[in-house]
Amino acid sequence: MNAGYVRLSRDDDKKNYVSIENQKLIINQYAADHDTVIDRWYEDDGVSGYIFDRPGFQQMMADLDKEIDTVYVKDFSRLGRHNAKVLLLLDEFQERGKHLIVIDDNYDSMDSNDDTIGIKTWFNERYVKDTSKKIKRAIGARQKEGTLITRPPFGYRRNPKDKTILEIVPKEAEEIKRIYDLYISGSGYRKIANYLTDQGIPTPSMVQRERELEEGRLSKRKVVSTWTDGMVKEILDNDFYMGTFRLRKRARNTVHGKDKRVPKEEQCIFKNHHPAIIDRATFSLVQELKEKRNRTNYRGSRGEWIGSEIPNPFGSCLFCKDCGCRLTPIKRQTSARERKYYICTTYNTKGRRYCSKAHLIEEADLMEDVLAYIKLCRNALCEVIASYDLKDFESEKKTIEEKKLDLQADINERKNQLKVLLTQKVKDMAISAGNEDLIKETYDSLQNDLLSQIRGLEKKLSDLNATVLETPDVKDKLRNALDVVDKIIAGGNLDRRDIELLIERIEVDENGLPEITLKYGLSNLIDYSPAIELNRRENTIIAVVMKLIAEEERHFTSAKYLAEHITALGIKKTKKNIMPYIELMKEQGILEATDNSLKPYNIVKTKEEITALACNFVSDLPAEMTAKQLSDDYLHCYGGSRWHAGNGIRVYPQTKWN
Repeated sequence: MNAGYVRLSRDDDKKNYVSIENQKLIINQYAADHDTVIDRWYEDDGVSGYIFDRPGFQQMMADLDKEIDTVYVKDFSRLGRHNAKVLLLLDEFQERGKHLIVIDDNYDSMDSNDDTIGIKTWFNERYVKDTSKKIKRAIGARQKEGTLITRPPFGYRRNPKDKTILEIVPKEAEEIKRIYDLYISGSGYRKIANYLTDQGIPTPSMVQRERELEEGRLSKRKVVSTWTDGMVKEILDNDFYMGTFRLRKRARNTVHGKDKRVPKEEQCIFKNHHPAIIDRATFSLVQELKEKRNRTNYRGSRGEWIGSEIPNPFGSCLFCKDCGCRLTPIKRQTSARERKYYICTTYNTKGRRYCSKAHLIEEADLMEDVLAYIKLCRNALCEVIASYDLKDFESEKKTIEEKKLDLQADINERKNQLKVLLTQKVKDMAISAGNEDLIKETYDSLQNDLLSQIRGLEKKLSDLNATVLETPDVKDKLRNALDVVDKIIAGGNLDRRDIELLIERIEVDENGLPEITLKYGLSNLIDYSPAIELNRRENTIIAVVMKLIAEEERHFTSAKYLAEHITALGIKKTKKNIMPYIELMKEQGILEATDNSLKPYNIVKTKEEITALACNFVSDLPAEMTAKQLSDDYLHCYGGSRWHAGNGIRVYPQTKWN
């Protein structure tokens, strides 16, 4: 049986273009001239000759063992344009005893004496590679100029009149913003995808198909009706949505090879190229969240959707200080109220053998602690922004690692100088008898100077190792953080976005007390201890209680009286909350319990003695200062706190006071 094989590729230009029908005509004419007919045709239309995984070609090779005896082809380039593979194919025909006739190249596998076959097949391969190189060079030039027109992603479309102009599609942009908000709120890829599908939101491929129908064209692109994790991830990864046009993200090393990702530093990047849907701060926050969730194996919030409360806003940054495990959010409905708290996952699942304490903390208490910490940090944060030196990043080309190497080289140089100095000192002491004191004094001065320089350089190196602020956009991040702090202070609460933007990590100790670390290294730059400030506040509250007792004219007091008066000063305390302070007053010898329910506590110290004791908690406290003045002057800028520590005379352990 005789077979004809024809192939046409997009690689062929107009000069070398020979249609499928023309190839068949040439083969039929050749067969007729040799008194044969073509019984079967195999063809590949629109398939490159550089690859051999072609449907028609593969079927022909499979049929060679059945009924095919002779194969006719117009020329070697129709068989393929890969030099080595074509030569191996010719050997295969001969080994299998099959007849291959290449018409234009005068080749017959039964009588092959042509020594130029290798040159012909090599030339055919060079044609493909030269064409590929020209196309790659042309595309590369347009990529570098940013003029290459690509299909815009979901959320954008090209202006019908000017294809170079990208426009935002408002409806699609709203869905993109919703995806970013959901992710920041604690939802993962799968949850977001399911939500979008349930809400009937069209997928990017559905939107593209609808757009093609509107424009009167139709592609063979597959349409997917349900959202997938990959779609959501692609939208969250794509910096196109913040106005960045990125070209040459993928490239191939060989003709028709697999595309490989190009390193970011080698890509063609054009910032502020088109209108942004997502602002830079939001995009950066999402990238940080993705990295943190990968690092901590975060599995997403189990909260409800938009418009409802996320039950564990601290879920991604809250950890046990002892075992390092994440804290699990728990919600319990009691007869009195709904209780929300966090507990060590290790303790909760494996018991005290693996983590000795529950590290339990109420969500309301944690929110109160974080708010108090942020309010305390506000002024210091403002000072950091004002004083931070961004330097000239255009001219400053050194990386952090290079700076470290330079500092280490300077340290080593000073240490070598110190060794030489000590060696010279020994020599001079040996040859200058009688002048030992003068020589020692001179060398000691030089030695101390070098040691001082070494310590200074080591301090710089240590600071450089600790800093994470060596990026051009750090001041924007700091200012954004300050905006968040101001919004928190004005509103008196935090949402999930605020927490993710501002807080790096919270570790809860065995007493349920949190240690808060802010992002961008701000906790390291703040030159004071928030714990000391919070303890100072608690000491001030103790002094206010003492002042209220001293101002009492009845010689007795009660929990109800103290709770009402301290609440009137802006420090909210119930009768139950005030009891620890009363117990402390009893320890200080200020109050004495009675059996009279109408006069539960007698005041047993004088006003002057009480004021003297109050000075132990607030130093340099004027005797004439009233409880209201003390509250206004010392507590007006701080929120509530659950911490209490003592003073220089007596140290009280950190304890929950409510």
